[in-house]
Amino acid sequence: MGFPAFERRRSAPWQIFASCTTLLILTVQYTNYSPLIPELREKLHISAGEVGLFSTFLFLGLTLAYLPAGVLIDRYGARPVLLVSTLLATCGALLFPLVPHLGWLLAMRLLTGLGIGAAFVAGASVAAGSGRLAALGQGLYGGSTQVGAGLGLLLTPYLARLVGWQGAFFCWGLPGLLGAALWLVVDVENERPLRQGGLRQGLASQSVWSLGLAHMGTFGLGNAIATWIALYLVQLDHLPLTLAASCGSLALLSGMLFRPLGGLVLGRRWLGSIALLRLMALLCCVGILCLALPWHSSWLSWLGIILTALGSSAPYAAIFNEAASLGSVGKGVAQSLVSVISSPTLIMGPPLIGFLLDQTASYSAAFGTMLLFSVVAIVSALAAGPALARERRSSSYALASPVQVASPGEPSASACSD
Repeated sequence: MGFPAFERRRSAPWQIFASCTTLLILTVQYTNYSPLIPELREKLHISAGEVGLFSTFLFLGLTLAYLPAGVLIDRYGARPVLLVSTLLATCGALLFPLVPHLGWLLAMRLLTGLGIGAAFVAGASVAAGSGRLAALGQGLYGGSTQVGAGLGLLLTPYLARLVGWQGAFFCWGLPGLLGAALWLVVDVENERPLRQGGLRQGLASQSVWSLGLAHMGTFGLGNAIATWIALYLVQLDHLPLTLAASCGSLALLSGMLFRPLGGLVLGRRWLGSIALLRLMALLCCVGILCLALPWHSSWLSWLGIILTALGSSAPYAAIFNEAASLGSVGKGVAQSLVSVISSPTLIMGPPLIGFLLDQTASYSAAFGTMLLFSVVAIVSALAAGPALARERRSSSYALASPVQVASPGEPSASACSD
């Protein structure tokens, strides 16, 4: 007696579920080292700036993977990229704690980052292609990043107590096998894009640059601050490390509400994408200003944490859905370029904060420097609206123009538009 043919799940809810679960599993790596900073400094005999390199190398890997992943997604589809990249990230995470030497640890963080970067762009492409659920799906997908990062902060101190710091890192690598297995049972329908604008068109797009720079000063900046928030609460609010890590994780976990909330706001048309982006960039700036003020109080700390979490989380769906809808650039390339442009805060932010803390012992100087990225985000959000409007007019004109020569055997653009 034979077995029935195996069928992969192809519905939009299954695609969103698999994308969100994979991202949640992988983004634990964003912050799982943060609660262990004091122990890592003691065991490895390294400075605070060198500890910040764990974020630098991880996000350097993400940045290096974004563009190749976008090109591969536009050519071969998102599912094979997700499967291979999840396995790559899992290998890096599992190998990371095996050799307690700084050079090896940084190399494995880079390998893990390469896998996460490719998986991140591929998952965003799947979420953006989920039809009428696209806005909510993109918001849920972005919220999964915050859940993963929050769990990394919340649970790592307890894992380290049970199995040591090396065992804790190894335990965080194992769930990646589940993420890869999901893409053996979930497929993506119609994942080959209709638009084929490549890297050159993406680099020339003012819309891509404005969205990417706004993302740099919201999502990127929020994650750079989150790396140090547990230590901030320990040193300035005198909380125990486990409680500080738990409180810091709550700020990140709030993103699982704020990002879907941003998608819901867009889906219900309560605010437009650009209006939401501008408002959230401003709130993120105010939040970091509260954390950087030279006078300190607990209520000001929590106000800063909440505003930073909201401002860095809610515009996610707006940014990536706008990037996916550009008429002149392929979806994978556009979303990957937005991620690349947003990377400076992720790569430079954590070690820069650590360096400034070593030099000044002041969070006002360390976090205050980060406000420069907020200013860039606000200016870029203001410029994004006109840039997107110009690009839409240009795309509409190109589609309506009758003077287009089709390749042999292909219909003309005007025929396609009919």
